[in-house]
Amino acid sequence: MASAVMLAFLASLSLDVRRVLAAIPQRFAVTHRSAIQPSVSGHAAPDDLRFRAVFVAQRADCNGNLSLANVVATGPARKNTAPPELIIQGNPRDTIGLRLELPFALRNSPLRLLRPEEQAWLHDIGHHATPVLLLFDHESRLRISSHVDANPVARVALGRAITHLVTDDPSH
Repeated sequence: MASAVMLAFLASLSLDVRRVLAAIPQRFAVTHRSAIQPSVSGHAAPDDLRFRAVFVAQRADCNGNLSLANVVATGPARKNTAPPELIIQGNPRDTIGLRLELPFALRNSPLRLLRPEEQAWLHDIGHHATPVLLLFDHESRLRISSHVDANPVARVALGRAITHLVTDDPSH
């Protein structure tokens, strides 16, 4: 008799779990994650370039934080790195007139909006705020993923790390 009562109790629990899971609002549902990949458009790096930089930012992000893009577009890093790309977290209105406000390295770069599944991926790898720098190698593998700090000293240090990674010259 006790085992029959226990079975009935367990069966009712499994029915309740199904009902609860079905009632979860869509905003809490697990979304498909899609890793950000560098562009393969006509602006993409030629085959002889080894690295591609992607910046993820919002319209409200400080222009100084995005000036790190100039590191990959000038100096010793330029010969091994494609022009940086920019992905905007926001809506299409956030891109209106944006190019004029960007550092010179991003003014002619490919620009697109961040997709929700890419934002979920950024959260998965620990980025909950922008701007974010993603540096990919020639096989589109993520080599560096870093928040771009508002502190100028931290930005300089990150710029030096990028230069060391993308060049073969140990003097940098």
